[in-house]
Amino acid sequence: MLVWTSRRTNRRALLRAAAIAAPLAALLAAAVAASPASPVISDAAKIDEHAGEIFTEERDCFETADRRPVPIELVRQYVPDRYTPEVVPAPGPPVWPTPGELVGLVGFTDYVCESFSVNGHKPRPTIVSMGVVQFVARDGVARRGSYVLWVGTDNPLLFVRLQQLGVRTYFIPRSNYTESVQTAAAGTTTEITVNYVGNGPGGLSYTRRISATEGVLPAPPDGPASGWFHLGSKGEVAFTFFNHFQPFGRATVCLEFEPGSIPTQYGLTGFPTPGSCFPTLRNFFRGSWEGHHYLVE
Repeated sequence: MLVWTSRRTNRRALLRAAAIAAPLAALLAAAVAASPASPVISDAAKIDEHAGEIFTEERDCFETADRRPVPIELVRQYVPDRYTPEVVPAPGPPVWPTPGELVGLVGFTDYVCESFSVNGHKPRPTIVSMGVVQFVARDGVARRGSYVLWVGTDNPLLFVRLQQLGVRTYFIPRSNYTESVQTAAAGTTTEITVNYVGNGPGGLSYTRRISATEGVLPAPPDGPASGWFHLGSKGEVAFTFFNHFQPFGRATVCLEFEPGSIPTQYGLTGFPTPGSCFPTLRNFFRGSWEGHHYLVE
């Protein structure tokens, strides 16, 4: 079968080459020194970068949000008591080997942006990995949301600022992605591979492969999104966004984990399917959004 492929130019390679060449310590020092106590402007208001909040401008992004079953006994071991994990009966194979087993819903909110600015600084391409658990109550009050287990990123300034908020954050500067468009008799798909590259064994290392048919579902109206929380070393952190989505796509999503990597430590495993792919299609998002992440009083 004749397949035509066009590859979108990846500006990340040029930017990352310089970043990898510099020692990690120097790279992080430069990120912190970029504004030791300098105010920046967001919505016409001055913001002290050490005031316990982060503002982001995230443009030209794609995202998948994936959840899969993990035994609820394991989930309760790593979710703080103030959050009540959602409990559901597991479906049967190939999703889960024992139908009806009580499980929690654990997975990822992962995305890549061509332009990502932190507190008004110069934007750069950025990869984000966010491990999450679905919950149904917070402090005993019914509300749905996602408890954030970790955030991984190749953006040094985002890494530093999240650490300053006390968030469990991993710096993964060797991560990379490719994106291409393939046209065949069956139609046109977007083929994406994202490699999350941790720092040695036991790091945040896994690969996500996406094959998406884009623009098949209408875009929701622009609006806020909230409900992500993390209980870190300095207290509870809330993650909020204001979304501007394009029409949704549908995608085959495949995940492969390095043995002993951080996701596997939370009970995440591949599926017993070819390529370790989700058995059903997932939503594929494109758009831009603004983020506001802050310590909750």
